[in-house]
Amino acid sequence: MENIELTEEIKSLALNLGADLVGVAPVERFRNAPEETCPTHYLPDASRVISIGVAIADGVIDVWGNYDEPGKSAGPYLFYGYGQVNMELGRITHVIAKELEQRGHRIVIFPPTWGVSVYRFLERLTEGVALGDFSHRHAAVAAGLGEIGWHGLCMTPQYGTRVRWCSVITNATMAPDPMYAGPPLCRPAECGKLCMRGCPTHAFSTESVTCEIGDRSYTYSKLDKLRCYYGIYGYVRGSGGRTDFQIPAGPGTLSGIRQAREEQDPWDQALFRHAHGIITGDFCGHCLRECPAPFRDANGAC
Repeated sequence: MENIELTEEIKSLALNLGADLVGVAPVERFRNAPEETCPTHYLPDASRVISIGVAIADGVIDVWGNYDEPGKSAGPYLFYGYGQVNMELGRITHVIAKELEQRGHRIVIFPPTWGVSVYRFLERLTEGVALGDFSHRHAAVAAGLGEIGWHGLCMTPQYGTRVRWCSVITNATMAPDPMYAGPPLCRPAECGKLCMRGCPTHAFSTESVTCEIGDRSYTYSKLDKLRCYYGIYGYVRGSGGRTDFQIPAGPGTLSGIRQAREEQDPWDQALFRHAHGIITGDFCGHCLRECPAPFRDANGAC
């Protein structure tokens, strides 16, 4: 039986802790997820996944730019668009998880998307596969908070792509939210696929992949994650870093990334040695920043 009171209390707690969005998904909506990343893979009696989102301030996005652009800086995004937001998400989900445990429920939590969140599958990078322990963005869609866009990110009607996510897997029988059923949030015919056209590493493909979440199907561009890494680490012009590495033609490779790291500008190397990880996040995020969603009409409606 769905516990409405518990649902309302946990959602209220998340919002009071600083979350901007919170939703609940039944595990049945993950039935088509890779078995090794499914909620029940970690918690066999899991019944719900709580998705928590923290929005990135628009001003942080607006001031983003390459280091030599007047009036622009990637610094605010590195910290307030990534590192600080992830720390907030980690704090919120940790408190929620402990609250559920204290009420007698079981939980599993994973960190917000970061290097440690792909711990189980690091070796698969040699195959060009970047698989996380658990996909927070797909969980957000399953919890009714948005839909997957052409760039593969979760888009919300309130903030577009400018949200970072974390999740709590639990056996608590909370009331699930309906899946998003509003107007399409991704409209590539209107924006001309800005995410793909402006990618400094050309990591997006014209090929598409399809995933099923609940009873919905989402089609998006096949991403070459290894090519994407050149932007994440600021190795190429247009990613926010000082380095201007020329990516070899073809699919991304670990050997190419190692070469780029060796040629990385010394100032960027110093930043990564002293601040990359908890304090700062990824350089690029072009697809997240340039996405024009949410599209709004003259009255401000999505």
